[in-house]
Amino acid sequence: MPERDGPILTLANKLTSLGVPSISILIAWLDNAEDFAAFLNLVDEFLPERRPEILSETSPGAQISVFADYFADRYFPLDDYVRYGDAGEYEELTYRIPLTVQGISYDDYHEISSDYRAGIQLIAYLIRNPYEDFEEANVSLAEACQEHVSQELIKRAAAIQLEPEEAHKLLNDTPYEQLAHWTDRLHCCTNNFFLDTDYEMLMQSVLGWDREDVEDLTRQWHQAEDTENRLTEFVEWLEADLPGRFEEIVNFVLERRADG
Repeated sequence: MPERDGPILTLANKLTSLGVPSISILIAWLDNAEDFAAFLNLVDEFLPERRPEILSETSPGAQISVFADYFADRYFPLDDYVRYGDAGEYEELTYRIPLTVQGISYDDYHEISSDYRAGIQLIAYLIRNPYEDFEEANVSLAEACQEHVSQELIKRAAAIQLEPEEAHKLLNDTPYEQLAHWTDRLHCCTNNFFLDTDYEMLMQSVLGWDREDVEDLTRQWHQAEDTENRLTEFVEWLEADLPGRFEEIVNFVLERRADG
């Protein structure tokens, strides 16, 4: 005789067939009614047409993950821990906007010599270290650059040490303008929230889900994407002939500086 389903399993199957929320979701709603209400407000404010799909998921983490996917398509990406279902409670989304940022921190700068592509290493070497007490990074960066171009060229490049204001003065409206923008990136002065903010800075602020702020961040995210794409194109151009094109940049900067 086949084993019969118990009453709890029978009820769960019935709820599932009717599209009724799962037991785990119901428990989460009861335990966190206020946070769930805040989550629903976010859904209705920013993704109202996706409400049925989001709420059909069977756990708070899955609902948050689906929300984050649709939100990224329309606005800007949220942090990986909400995108990939690691947020277990609604409050992890509703308390603040869990942003992903691209600012280059103290630690990030130190890692350029080991973790970044060759073209980025070379143009970073043309820029004054934004952390003047971080001489170890300068030495490591010089050593990394010597793997790509001659030591003689590295010595010439070491004298350049661009800062943002001079970089724009020398390079704006030239084929090498992206070097000026990379200078802004290293010195965190692009005037773009995503590009100027690192995760340590982000943790010191709380950005709430205000509609005006979300729209402004969306605009800045698209601007940051465009900035990154143009930098990538410049680096790819440089890497197509690292020794020759890096020398071309060094010569150009030194000549423009000499001309005053």
